[in-house]
Amino acid sequence: MGQSILRAAGFVLAVCAMLAASNAHAAETAPRRVKVMTFNIWLGGDQVNFGKVIEAIKASDADIVCLQEPAGNTARIAAALGWPYALPSRHVISRFPLFAPPAENGPDGNELNYAYAEVMPGRFIAIADVHLPSGDYGPYALRDNKTVDEVLEIERNTRLPAIEAYVPPSTAMAKSGLPVIIAGDFNAPSPLDWTPATVASHGFLQVKDALKWPAAQALLDAGFTDTYRAAHPDPAAKPGVTWSYGYPYPHLEPKEALDRIDLIMTLGSVKTVKSEILGDPQMPDTDIAVQPWPSDHRSVVTTLEVTPGPAPAMVSVAKRAVAQGDMVDVRFHAGSEDGRIESGKIVVRAQEAAADAPPLLSQASNDGTDRRNSISFGTYALDPGGYTAALLDADGKSLATAPFWVVAPDRRPTVTMAKASFAPGAPITVSWSNAPGNRFDWIGIYSKGEPDNVNYVGFFYINAAPDGTLTIGKDQLGEDLAPGDYEARLELDDDYTALAGTGFTVK
Repeated sequence: MGQSILRAAGFVLAVCAMLAASNAHAAETAPRRVKVMTFNIWLGGDQVNFGKVIEAIKASDADIVCLQEPAGNTARIAAALGWPYALPSRHVISRFPLFAPPAENGPDGNELNYAYAEVMPGRFIAIADVHLPSGDYGPYALRDNKTVDEVLEIERNTRLPAIEAYVPPSTAMAKSGLPVIIAGDFNAPSPLDWTPATVASHGFLQVKDALKWPAAQALLDAGFTDTYRAAHPDPAAKPGVTWSYGYPYPHLEPKEALDRIDLIMTLGSVKTVKSEILGDPQMPDTDIAVQPWPSDHRSVVTTLEVTPGPAPAMVSVAKRAVAQGDMVDVRFHAGSEDGRIESGKIVVRAQEAAADAPPLLSQASNDGTDRRNSISFGTYALDPGGYTAALLDADGKSLATAPFWVVAPDRRPTVTMAKASFAPGAPITVSWSNAPGNRFDWIGIYSKGEPDNVNYVGFFYINAAPDGTLTIGKDQLGEDLAPGDYEARLELDDDYTALAGTGFTVK
């Protein structure tokens, strides 16, 4: 990733450094019930009926929803529900205040997808919304007669690294008293469903014994609980298949491999009370019925009893790209018992400015009596570009920061190349501006004139950055680009909608 993408780390280290008094306070906090839902809504939720996506979330009575494939519709879904909190850069919506401070980068160069929900004043749970790589789906590889060893090697090279990155920070947070929930589309089954008693039911002759699918197994080995299996221990009695009963139901692919790949996993001070599956009433194991069912995935909602814990100082900007003249909403938590800091400030500086540079905008964080944790700034006086919101203590020390970008109201997304032509094997440098700032906005490399956005040569998520630069070489593509004419396209949020593009040549 280029220099213009903010790389931030240290949030988890701050969790580990919380004072013992905070942990003692967290231990005394009364548990409360929270419903968490994971829902892959299928390329924006419009493939069947967007209204049914909203109906399903309402029927679940969820408090927090981790979305996959929202295609830029995260805020739209929250608005349709009447919910006040949405994080397009994390694909999470909630009834509770949400924070999305900068996080450590994962193996793909993008921030780990943690959000923090303030379920009680000054007390939080951490939520990681994951959508693991979908290529070389394991059960399809078994269906295509690959051996178990070959399939496990695929899993170790694709989905395992993506989820392993969440284990150390999640473990640290749970030890600090902050409950952790990892929910999403794992694109791989749970080993708890491939036991000696059930492997034959999956129908693959080469699988003779229990199969430890590596991604979910890594979380189980780290002490996570698979909440659906905690509520329904017998996979033979209640398989709980989530993918796929149809495209849409009941239009099923021939020889479809059915599995439970949409999981809600928990670690720390959290217990499973109930776990339910949403789907068409005619699908097996449907607990909450919606018809027609709007996605190729079924959804899972788990009722949890959580003891929320402390969090360190953090700053969060829900919408990373703000049109000039619109408000930028900055949410903050001081890391104190109630999240407040006396004589503190929220300031805005240009991203390239020094940490002690005079602020462009400034407001008092708290006046000593209030406990507000959100401040809005007008942006009419800010030129288009990148900015940083920072929480300062009474001495002017920066406690936490978060990036955002201001774009001109009439500016459209653009893509530019460092050069019009690149030598074979040379790295390719592509820049973009005015991207929406969604979690999975991405750059795709295509043959020139390719009409189908699915047929990319390579793709790269851009870390929810509205502006940035990416250098792409053989290590990223897997091989050198052959001589020829190509296009770089900016694509929308885990969807196949091109927002901008430009051509280049390899010769």
